[in-house]
This record gives sequence, C-alpha cells and structure tokens, in this order.
Amino acid sequence: MADNAMSDTAPGENVTDSDPAHGLTGRIGVVGGIESLALDGRRLWFGFDFTSDQVLSPLIDDAGAMARYAARHMRQRTGAHDESYWARLVQAAVENSDLVRYDEQRTFTTQSLEAGDAGPAHGHLLYLLDAATEDSADGDPVHTGTGSQEPATQSGLRPDEVTPDDEDGELGTALGRTTVGNWSLLFAPYARSAQTA
Repeated sequence: MADNAMSDTAPGENVTDSDPAHGLTGRIGVVGGIESLALDGRRLWFGFDFTSDQVLSPLIDDAGAMARYAARHMRQRTGAHDESYWARLVQAAVENSDLVRYDEQRTFTTQSLEAGDAGPAHGHLLYLLDAATEDSADGDPVHTGTGSQEPATQSGLRPDEVTPDDEDGELGTALGRTTVGNWSLLFAPYARSAQTA
C-alpha cells in the first residue's frame, strides 16, 4: 500500500482504527450497502443507507476492517450477515458504485480539494458532505439514535443533481455542521478552500 499515501498519514498507516467496536451514534443497525472512494490514491470504504442518503460509518482504509464494521453495525434487507458476506460487498465497491456512474466522480485529491475544485467529483463531494454531516439542532430522528430511516439530508439531491453553484445555501450550511466519524479527512480541505474564497 505504499502508493496509498495520504497527506496526513505515512504510507501503510491506517486512517481509521481497525477495531469496529464503536459505531456511529444513531446509525447503528441501519440497512445499507458499501461504497468507496479514493483520496490521494488511497481506497476508503464506507457504509451508506441509500434510503435516507446517509453515511453509516467512518471512512475505513482497510477492507477487512470495513467488513468487520459492517458485520457488527450494519444490516441488509435480509438481516444481519457475517464478515465474509460483507467482504464480498467491500470488494465489489472497488469497481462499482450505486451512487455515481464513473470512478472519476469518486476520486479526490487533497490538493484539488484545497483549491476548491474537485473536478468531475464535485457534485458527489457536495452530496457526501450532506450525507456525512450532522446537526443536532435539525430535529432529525436519525441523529437522536432512534435508527429511523427518514431522509436525513437537507437538500434531498442525488449526487448527479448537485451542481457547484447551487444557490440554495446548502453548501454553507453543511460546512457549518459537524462531520461524523473521520469524514473531515475529505471535507476539511474543501472547507478551508471555501473559507478563503
């Protein structure tokens, strides 16, 4: 994994704690699938609830750790499954995504994020930003720990519907919220670019 170096980590160093003991508050036991993205050449997986457009896990850079996390904290419509089941979904998420059509739409670099230009991934970035942030004052039952699967995103937009120059104020609102887990790895550089723009 030497080519998986990230700007804030040494090559081979994990971005996340591989112990799946702790799930995200209010997002445990929710039905979802596995998605992935690439940041600075490193593959990162995450759980995603397609019903509520909500991130279900931190970004995890180890396939085995992602499978363990999913087995412990996520469900499929058919119920709970073991690590080997989830490992197949983790592997499939490298080549396929149910959120975007092309791999370049889920490929990011810290340099481009800091420049405020995620290129073809910009719409997906905004969508994920909304799905991976929480605002405890928004009254959303998902954030209160009930496990409800009501829509959690404020914009309700799919990744291919978000444009860089949306005028609904959603980006500014989302940047003011707290990211779940370690999602600041992806969003902090972009937030810095928005503050200097």
